[in-house]
Amino acid sequence: MDIKINYCSVWNYKPRAAGLADNIKEKFGTSPELIAGSNGVYDIIVDGKTIFSKHKTNRFPDNNEILEMLKGWKQN
Repeated sequence: MDIKINYCSVWNYKPRAAGLADNIKEKFGTSPELIAGSNGVYDIIVDGKTIFSKHKTNRFPDNNEILEMLKGWKQN
């Protein structure tokens, strides 16, 4: 499972992204790649597919929400 977290460095979303990355590593044993971006981006990408986009939902995800999505992804 290849996981990337694309976060906005301008708005300092890195601590949020790093916290999610720590949760993912703890739960699944894989370290997501953190990718600095801009324009308020906060996307979670798994195996090349965006599973969460702040721009599409107008909100940040709850970390548990992403962990549940990944749990289902891993089972497939």
